[in-house]
Amino acid sequence: MKYLKFITLKKVSYALQLILFLAFSFFSSCSNDDSSNDNGIAWDESIDGELSGNMNSPTIINLELGNNRIIGSSTPSPGAQCTTFQGGPPDPVIPYFPNHESYTDLFSFTLPPNYRISNIIVESLEIEPIHTFEDFPCVGELNSQLGAFTAINNSNQIDWNSDNVINFISMPSQHPLVGAGFAKNVGDDLLSKYRDDFPLDGYEINSADLEIKNGTYTFWWKEGANQANYILNFIVEEFSN
Repeated sequence: MKYLKFITLKKVSYALQLILFLAFSFFSSCSNDDSSNDNGIAWDESIDGELSGNMNSPTIINLELGNNRIIGSSTPSPGAQCTTFQGGPPDPVIPYFPNHESYTDLFSFTLPPNYRISNIIVESLEIEPIHTFEDFPCVGELNSQLGAFTAINNSNQIDWNSDNVINFISMPSQHPLVGAGFAKNVGDDLLSKYRDDFPLDGYEINSADLEIKNGTYTFWWKEGANQANYILNFIVEEFSN
């Protein structure tokens, strides 16, 4: 009987150890999951697929509180031109890049009440010239370029097209932009640029009091001259009215 009792107690002891081990493993797993979420990767094109280049049908991405990194790339298409248009500059000084589907990235997101974007940080940016100054003088030397065009609107799509030079240099009208600026350097805060004056004459887009909150928005990346690999961090914070 004592022997049986010892065996029984030993089995109970092993069972308790097993339960504790499994519980520890479970909570460690949960902790590791939380740690991986700290990376805050909302979309990685190498894993999740290419972001949409269709202006009418952006990729839908869920943004969460905190860091939301978008890891993407864009590739210029053939057919670049230095051109002009009737009534435009007398010389072909306008860079025109057709077939925008390859060099634009678009995604939409919806922010619930009391959530807003606090920053949009360029965390990584690698640029390789494709349509160079030597072949297309209108694009300028790489170090003199403004950077990749980026913009955002308060809609689920953007009405723009690259089918001709007039449409290419025009801004959306049915779904107007609320902010636009150029991604040039690592550390740039695009939201801050959207609150500053847009650096090109003739376009009135930005507003110093811009808030990206409570609604559906579409973000637009456009780099027609250069191959670009980027990481953008859309930082979401909670606020009270």
